[in-house]
Amino acid sequence: MFIAHLPAGYLVTDALLRGRRVSEAARRRLLAAGLLASVAPDFDLLYFYLLSDRQRVHHEYLPHLPLAWVPVFAAAAVVLAAIRAGHTTWLGLAIIALNLLGHLVLDTTAGGIQWLWPFSRAEFVVAHVEARYHPWFLNFVLHWTFALELLIVALAAWRVAIGRRAAR
Repeated sequence: MFIAHLPAGYLVTDALLRGRRVSEAARRRLLAAGLLASVAPDFDLLYFYLLSDRQRVHHEYLPHLPLAWVPVFAAAAVVLAAIRAGHTTWLGLAIIALNLLGHLVLDTTAGGIQWLWPFSRAEFVVAHVEARYHPWFLNFVLHWTFALELLIVALAAWRVAIGRRAAR
């Protein structure tokens, strides 16, 4: 996925916030957290391009391994329970977790994700993108999965427009 992670993050976060009673300031913070989480696994691209000399596909790095997130969110839930966190804080954890998961689901369409790591290194992918065009990114832009990305972008734009209209 190239352009759909952030719009998908908006859609997920918007859906989770819709109808909830949270202050406008909290709503903005939760939206920011959701958007950041929707692209967070791709922060491994910094390592991929700057330090690893592109030795492995970045989907093999820890941020793209779904089961690696389980202890992170389990620990966060334990901490939130221990401090008796409020509804908005739990909502924030759900928003972050679902956006990270959403990123990995989207990457499964054409990028391959190791959903069973560390038990298996098998990659799950919906569609393989063949290398036919130069530059390399045209292989993805000209693939049918890019239409899915455009649909997600369009849906997010539609939700933003509806939200702005309702705010008037």
